[in-house]
Amino acid sequence: MSETTVSDLTRPSRLPLNTPHRFYRGGTRILDFRGLDVPADFDDHRPEDWLASTTRLFAEGGGGVTVLDDGTTLPDALAADPDHWLGPDHVAAHGVEPGLLTKLLDAGERLPVHSHPDRAFAAAHLDCDHGKTEAWIVLDAEPGACVWLGFRDELPADELAELVEAQDDRLLEALNRIEVSPGDALLVPGGQPHAIGEGVFVLELQEPTDLSVMLEHRRFGLEEAHAFLGLTVPRALESVDRGPLTADGLAALRRRWTDVSGSGHALPEQAAEFFRAEVLSSTTGSPVSGAAAFAVVVAVDGQGLLTTGSDAPRTTEVARGDVLLVPHGAGDVRVEGELTVIRCMPSV
Repeated sequence: MSETTVSDLTRPSRLPLNTPHRFYRGGTRILDFRGLDVPADFDDHRPEDWLASTTRLFAEGGGGVTVLDDGTTLPDALAADPDHWLGPDHVAAHGVEPGLLTKLLDAGERLPVHSHPDRAFAAAHLDCDHGKTEAWIVLDAEPGACVWLGFRDELPADELAELVEAQDDRLLEALNRIEVSPGDALLVPGGQPHAIGEGVFVLELQEPTDLSVMLEHRRFGLEEAHAFLGLTVPRALESVDRGPLTADGLAALRRRWTDVSGSGHALPEQAAEFFRAEVLSSTTGSPVSGAAAFAVVVAVDGQGLLTTGSDAPRTTEVARGDVLLVPHGAGDVRVEGELTVIRCMPSV
């Protein structure tokens, strides 16, 4: 790869669509948000747009890694100039890995009840440094749409195993049901069982794995090896938080990202150990700035200008639905105009 090509790759760039085939339905809201037409051969099983991904699917073909416009994979681009992409402090602490996977997710049907291992379980049983704590930033939701998170009451291990074997509606009924609307944000710690309901469209931040324990799987046609990560069922179920997740516990995991004025955090404080989501909104008429960082920048409302750097500033016109990959080396970011963006970034 030439030096010029590497330099070009590390400037702010628009991310191409990256929607691997999944076992559940969805995807039209992603296309609408990004201003794209629905292809004539759209198969309705493209519910996730993997943004700046260095992660592969656990099953379902193993795709998912972002390929940049020139055909370079993102991992190769990072390896070619890690300090510029990620910043020297991040590279010293974490190596040439962002530690983050960002997605747009369109639930065209209710997702199965499932959970994700936390870091300790992943390290002990899956030879992986990352679990899959995640967060949902709700961009759109049909009236009455909901998500489910955490068991309302503590569930003994034998009862959880019984419900998983039965594969009936009692699993969903045991969870906390939460109605959501645009502007909501929820943190989903590793281990917490959950589901996203039909008609919910989110910007999702997560640890960079595709590790899921599918407590519901038969109705979605998933093989047991896929559903339980190649582990025995009893071992996989050890990763599930059996609760209870109380009202106070739920409240600590929720925030309204639309309450941010100017700049601020979109997610609860506990998320910072895993990733950061920063709202930059210039809708009050004044420019708003953020410090240099490797970031997936998603324009969620309005239109305006995004400028990076100070010595040789680079300005890009941005409107709702645009998705940019901005390297640390591009410098500080400034937003102006009637524009709101969310910067999805690794933990510090």
